[in-house]
Amino acid sequence: MSANFNCTKMTNEKNLKVAIIGGGLVGSLNTCFLAKRGFQIDTYEYRADLRNAATQVRGRSINLALSVRGLSALEAVGLDKRILQHAIPMHARMIHDVDGKRHSIPYGNAGQCIYSVERRYLNEIILNEAERNANVNLHFEHKLVHADLHKGNLTFKT
Repeated sequence: MSANFNCTKMTNEKNLKVAIIGGGLVGSLNTCFLAKRGFQIDTYEYRADLRNAATQVRGRSINLALSVRGLSALEAVGLDKRILQHAIPMHARMIHDVDGKRHSIPYGNAGQCIYSVERRYLNEIILNEAERNANVNLHFEHKLVHADLHKGNLTFKT
């Protein structure tokens, strides 16, 4: 089965249709940014909706390190404080020498750190935020099989 999307050019930016391919961290965050600007967004993800308990995400790390840049992006869409409630601060990395000695190297200056956050949790929160917008449609289990960028046509296998 296939599905099609056509994003034709419109003169009014608020009516512009945008397709985002990929509903992972980058795609879902971009969906939030563009939705805030009023665009009509359709986000397509090849995998099943990871917010369903039965969905397993393969090939991804359990946690990721969230830096100042990542927090700034989350702050711009109003999610930074919510994510930080579930993040673990990491102030330094532990170095294990060949001779068995250990020492730490700080991630920044005194008081600075990066945060460990579960990748799936972060993605779920961002997807939920994206979906709160009436101008956003999330499509799961849609694999992009053809794109005609000159005509603005996308074809998906579902």
